[in-house]
This record gives sequence, structure tokens and C-alpha cells, in this order.
Amino acid sequence: MDKTVIRRVISDLSEAKPADLNLNRLQSIIGAAQAQISSQSEVVDPDPLWSTSAAYLLVQHQFLTTCLVQKKVFADNPLNPTQEEDVVSLQELDQFFRATDVIRQFTLNLYLPKELRSLTKCDLKLVVVNLDHQEQIRRLTFCLEAFLKLFMVKFAVVDKRMENSILDYIAGVFELHYLKNSIQDLPNDPLFQNFDLFSTEILFKSLLIIKGKPDLPTDLAKQIHLELLRRTGLKGGFPVLCKTLLVNVPSDETPVWQKSKVIAKIVGCKGHTKNFYRQVLQDCFEFNEASLQKNNEESLNFASTCIECCKQIYQLPPAYAELRKTIETYFVSRFDLLHQPTELLSGTIILEQSQLAADIYLNYMAFSGSSCSSLNSSILIPYLQIFLKLTTLLPSQISERKQLNHLIIFCLANREKSELETVLSDLLFETSSSSQMRKFHPRIVVKKEPNNDETYSILVGSTKGAGIPSEVGVDGEMQSSSLDDQEDSTIPVMVEVLKDSNRNLLIYDVFLVLLKLVERISANSPKTLLLDPEEREAIDCKQFYRKYVLINALMELISHKHFHSQLYDNPSEMLAFLEGLLKSNTEQRQPNEDLLALVLSIFQEYLQRLQSRSDVQRIVILLQKFQSSDTCSEQLRSQIEQIFVRSSPDLDEETPYRNALSLCSDREAYCKVYGTTLMIKLLQTRDKETVTNKHAILVLALNNLRNVESYAFLNSVRLLVALCDVLESDTIETLIKEFNSVGNEVDFRLKIGEALVKTVETLGPIAYNYKEQLINCFINGSKSLTDEIRSSSLSNLGNICKILSYQVHHFFYEMFLVIKSAIETDTYLPVRRAAILIFSQLIEGIDNLLSFDTYLLPMYRFLKHIIATEKDDVTRLQAAVALDHLSAKTKDLLTSLQTTKLEKEIRIFGIKDHQ
Repeated sequence: MDKTVIRRVISDLSEAKPADLNLNRLQSIIGAAQAQISSQSEVVDPDPLWSTSAAYLLVQHQFLTTCLVQKKVFADNPLNPTQEEDVVSLQELDQFFRATDVIRQFTLNLYLPKELRSLTKCDLKLVVVNLDHQEQIRRLTFCLEAFLKLFMVKFAVVDKRMENSILDYIAGVFELHYLKNSIQDLPNDPLFQNFDLFSTEILFKSLLIIKGKPDLPTDLAKQIHLELLRRTGLKGGFPVLCKTLLVNVPSDETPVWQKSKVIAKIVGCKGHTKNFYRQVLQDCFEFNEASLQKNNEESLNFASTCIECCKQIYQLPPAYAELRKTIETYFVSRFDLLHQPTELLSGTIILEQSQLAADIYLNYMAFSGSSCSSLNSSILIPYLQIFLKLTTLLPSQISERKQLNHLIIFCLANREKSELETVLSDLLFETSSSSQMRKFHPRIVVKKEPNNDETYSILVGSTKGAGIPSEVGVDGEMQSSSLDDQEDSTIPVMVEVLKDSNRNLLIYDVFLVLLKLVERISANSPKTLLLDPEEREAIDCKQFYRKYVLINALMELISHKHFHSQLYDNPSEMLAFLEGLLKSNTEQRQPNEDLLALVLSIFQEYLQRLQSRSDVQRIVILLQKFQSSDTCSEQLRSQIEQIFVRSSPDLDEETPYRNALSLCSDREAYCKVYGTTLMIKLLQTRDKETVTNKHAILVLALNNLRNVESYAFLNSVRLLVALCDVLESDTIETLIKEFNSVGNEVDFRLKIGEALVKTVETLGPIAYNYKEQLINCFINGSKSLTDEIRSSSLSNLGNICKILSYQVHHFFYEMFLVIKSAIETDTYLPVRRAAILIFSQLIEGIDNLLSFDTYLLPMYRFLKHIIATEKDDVTRLQAAVALDHLSAKTKDLLTSLQTTKLEKEIRIFGIKDHQ
């Protein structure tokens, strides 16, 4: 066929207006081309419209294969002078696409049923009448095969101007099999198999448009639906489905969340194959991450759709447990590295900041909506302790902290009361065998950049007790959770997160649960019959600290101003707890006075303000009954009197305790000092109200230690000393725990250490009861990574030994190893000086070296080595002094041994009797 004729036909057809075209006009345009192809049997037909249409299809194919693509020879390369390349004229390409769209309207589109013809734009007024069933199948097949030849050319099938042709082709393939009544055989049809020539976006869009057509035959609609599902279950199908429904198919009146639910129901309903769910989840995860990285409005809509789909799949019956595990692994199991690192070599980086931030943000977006648009909060429960621990370790000003706080609140707020009690119990006790809560690994630390508080990395720290520090304060270079304080540090963090959230209902529920846990701690003392004294003491210390943590948490919550309204507006549940507690203790022969004293001190103001309520009156009666019983101690009786000593109108009257408490809580330092002085006098005179609130005073004194003013700090130390008269063991053990807590700032820990030493000085010989706890506390502090903590701990250790009159024989060798390690390996000069000074004082202060005769030679060699190798003059001088003390003590020891031996010889030979 003449190329000139073909080009003229395509050019004229592309320039013609489709609305003006009729059969005569089409025949005139094709002209000579019609005569050239009339001899071909495929187009011989008595129907002039079909003959003309078939001729145009042949012309269209001839233009694409012979005219549009030309071979151009390049002679620039001398090694390959016959190199050829396909060249397409842009002008002719545009004419071809416009002509193809017109040809589509009176060929392929014309033989579709009415309900499918309107899928695409059609301006021609041509119709086909009196066409039998078989003839319709023949003509539709011919048109489909003709257009398939076009789609075999890559540049033709990917152009957007071919979308209408592709849509009609896809609709035609389905319609063809429906006409043949062979819709089930569709997958075996080559016309159908060539759907893979089209882009996934165009294919999904076309299928959705066809499926959305009303009055579509049921069998046809079902087959299209199955094909959509099959395509969705292929790799890359899910993102295209989301983009098509959310963006490409216009629906201004339908909100995005509703479209997301439709997509979730499509992919998350029961009945799909396992491979379908697996591939959809994989695509969903990848699409979610890609959408979050773009971080614009459209991509965030995609991300929320992914979360909705994951939620729908997660809610499938237990038979789909594998899918639930896959979702959990993708979202929260990425934090398993913080629970069980794959590598425990010191210095190994577990997570870079960028990766941890991305992991937290991914989960924040998955759980950031309401409970109806977020994943199931139960997924977060096993990682709650890790989130709380991360909150304490990460810098406070970064966004990851806020996102972690949201995850914590979301997890707690969506718990039933029984579930909440289980979660908080696991956080505090960590003894439940059924608990799935993962623990933050004790050797994982956070390393911060020295000059940038917002830059950090997560890595493996050193082994505790190996002579290398394993922890440091907030302002130091590294942080970690030690084995001793790991289990107890999460409750205070949770309280701070709750206070920042202003979720009053949640705070109320947590408050009730913590009260029950206090009762549980007080009622169930650990069985220590089979334990040695050291193990029993360690358990008692843990038990005390748990109680202290709960007391502090309850005091913090009840003093939170936003919690007051909830407490006073809905007191029934709280009063029921108090009533039950009083009844149980009234009926017991040995009531739990510590628990009662604690609860009454917490609720003192609360009970006073609600005395007029009828349900509070029942508690008043129970209190009066218990007060008059023989089992009530004098201290508890006075505490009960203090609660109801004033009538309701006089609640605002200032008492000495309230006045002192108000001044101590003032922001101004001079007010704190004056209030502290008044509080000390009240403790010394045993004021009933003050003694009753001794636990609250302990919390207040610890908070005031943070004051930067030196005189305010010193008065807070005086308050702690005075508090020892009424709360001795609790005060000492609390100070020890606060000093060991790596979550505290370095300056605060230094103040705690100083306060602890001054408190022990005041106690005098009584402090011998706390000898082991005090020495272990400062030995542990001497291994810190923070220079100031190490030097302070060694200094405090020396002071403690001096206060104890150097009665530290059981700890001498351990202290010797710590001092030896500090002098030999520590690069901080004050630490080395403090260590050798303490060693010198120990040698001088210990009276009897007979117990250390096996250590005398290592001590002597160590001191000689320091004198010979140490560069610092002060350290060498102290080592020489220590060596003199050691020599003198050794001479005295040898002299005493010789005298003893001589006396024994005299007795043996009877010399003494003879004399």
C-alpha cells in the first residue's frame, strides 16, 4: 500500500472533527486506500460501515509499521558505519494518536454493549442495527486483534492518549467472552493474557471503571472483580489499587477515610489465599514506608490507608495468626534489638539515630489516630517497658520523645481495668510468668555527641563489674540501665508521661491501680526463709524501693492539679477502695498499719473536703471504730485524729505544717529556706500532722535538693537529717537508690551523695546498720563513666569508712581492687588522687591488719609501683604516705607476733613458772 496514501488518510482523519463525521465522510477520507485493500477477504462485506471500519483498521496498522517508525543510518562511528536507530516524527505521532482515537469510536467502541460504550468519550453518531450474535462476535474479535497489534508497540501502549483505546479493549475482551458464554475460560485467551502489556495503573483504572458501571451483568461483574483481586495479589498491585481508588478515580463527595475502608474491606476480608495476604502485606509495608518518607498530604492519605488495611487483616480470625505475627514483626519487633541485641561486643552500634527515629515515627503514625483508625493497641504491650526506658535515655527536646510518649499513652488508654492492672504490675514487679513484656537490655547505652544534645546513637556498653564503667548520668557521654534499677525506673517515667498528657480519666484509672499495687506489696511479703542474709537484704531493699516508687507516684498524681477535678467529681470508686481497705484491716488482729498510714496521708485533704458526703461518712465511722480498737497504734490514732480534727469550714485554716509545706513548695529560694527551717522544727517537736505526712516530706526534700541555690540545698540536707528521726531507714535507702539511678542528672546525684554523707554523719554509730548498702552504693558509683561521679563516689566512700571507724573488713579487698583499677587505668587526675588518699586513710585507720596478711605483699608492691611510675607528684606523695603507714602497721604486727610466740615458748618450757 502506498505510503503517501496512508499518510494522507491518517492526516485527514486526525484533522476532522468527530462530531461531523458520518459514513460518507469516512469513505471519502479513505478514498484510494479503500480500493487498494478491497481485494482482501477479511474486509469484503456487504455492510459498507463494516467494510470501511475494517479498512481503517488495516490503514492504521500499515501507518504504524511502515510510515511512523523510520530507520535512520548514522555514519559517525567509523567502526560501525551502518549503525541504525528507530526515529519517530512527533508531528506524525500526534496525528496517529488522534486518528486512532477516532477509529476506536467507529470500530471497537461501536461493537460494545450500551452499558460499556459510555465508558469512554464517543462523539460519532454511528450505530449498528440488525446484527446477529455470531456476526457481533466476529466483528468484535477482529477489532480486538487489530488493536492488539498496536499495543505490541511499546511507545504506543505507554502513551496516555491511548487510555481510551486500552479501556475499550479491556471491556471488549470481557464482553467477547460474555457473548460466547465462556467467561470462565477467559484466563486462557491470548487477548486476555496480553493485558500484561499495559501498565498496572492503567489496568487497575480500567477494571475499576468497568466494574463501577451500573447494570453490568452479574457474571461479567464477578469476573472483573476476581481479576481485580488477582491483580491486587500480585507484586506491586496493592499500591496501584490505593492510588487508583484514592486519586485516579474522581470522587469529590467521598471522604478519604471512607475510600480507605473500602480498600481495607477488599484486601482484608476472609477467603483470600495465604499468598494473596502475604503479598498484599509486603506491598502494604513498602508502600507505607515510601509514603511516610514523602510526607505530604496525598502520601499521608496513602499511609493511613495502609494502616487501615493492616488493621483489617489483623482482625481476621485466629486461623490467620501468621498474618498477625507478620504485622507485629514489621511494626514493633524492630525494637527487639533493644531487648536482645544480636551482638554484645562492647562498642557495637545497635541502632543509628536515623534508623531509630524512623522506627519510632513508623509506629507513631500507625498508632497516632483514634482507636478506630489505628492498629490494635495490644501490639504495643510487650514493648511498653522498652518505650518507657527509651524515654528516659533519649534527649528531651527531640521529636522521638514526644512520639514515644504518645505510644505509651495510646497503649495505656485502651486497656480494660483488669488489663491495666496486669500491665502496671508487670512494669513494677516483673515476676509474672505469663508476662510477654520485653525488657530493655541492661548493656545497651545511648551515646551523645559532646557538642550536640540532639545527636546520639544506640550501642552496646561494657559489662558491669568488669572494671569498666557501665553507666553515666543524663549530662554525661553515655547512659544505660543498670541491673539494679532497671525494674523500678519505669513507673516514675510513666507518671511524668501521664501528667504531660492531661488524660485525666486515664490518670484516675492508673491512680486506682497503683493504690491496689501498694496494698499488694504491703500484704504479700516475700518468703525469705531459705535465703542467706545478703539475699534477704537485697530482696527487702527491692521491696522497699517498690513501695517508695509507688508512694512517690501516688503523691505526684494526687498533687497534679488537673487530676483534682476528676477525683472530686467521681469519688465513688476511690471511696469504695478506702472502705474496703478499712473493713479488712478493722477485722484483722494485726492490721497493716504501714499501708493504712500511707493511704490516709495521701487522702488526708481529700477526706477532709468531702466529709459532708454520705459515702464519706461511712468511712468516718469505720475510722472512728478502728481508732477506738486495741489494735490501733498511738501513731496511727493520732494520724486519724489529725484528719478530722478540723471541721469542714475550717479546711482553709493555716496549720504550722501547711504553712511550712506551702513555703517549702514556693519557687523563691528564700521561701524554701524559711519553710525548711519551720519543717525541721516541727519534726523535732514531733508535730502530729507533720509526722503523719513524713512520706510527703521525704518526696519534697528530694525535689528541693535540685535547687541551684547553695543555701536552699544545704537546708534541704538538714531536712533529710531531721527526717531520719521519724523515717530513718526509708530516708537512707531512698537516698542510696536516687544516687544509683542513672536517670538523674549528674549535679543532682552529686547533691544526693553529699546529702547521704551528711545524713550518715548525723546518725553516727547507728549508721553501722546500713554499712553494706552505703559501701556498695559508692563502690558502684566509682565505676561510672562520668568523671565527677567517680571522684565524688570515692570521696564519699572515704568519708563513710571514716564515720564507720574503718570497720569495713569484709569490703577491704573489693575496695582495694576498685582503688587499684582507678589509679592504674583512670585518666581523670582527681579520681586517682582521691583513690590513693582513701587507700592511705584505710591503711592508717584499720587497727588490725592480721586479717589482711595475705594482701600485705600485693599492697606493698602496688604502692612501690605507684611511687616508681606515677607522674603526678601529689599521687606519689600520698602513695609514699600510705607505704609508711603500711610499714608501721606491719612492724607492729610482726612485733606483736614475736611477743606472742616468745610467751608461748616460755609457757612450754616452764620458764615463766621457774622464774
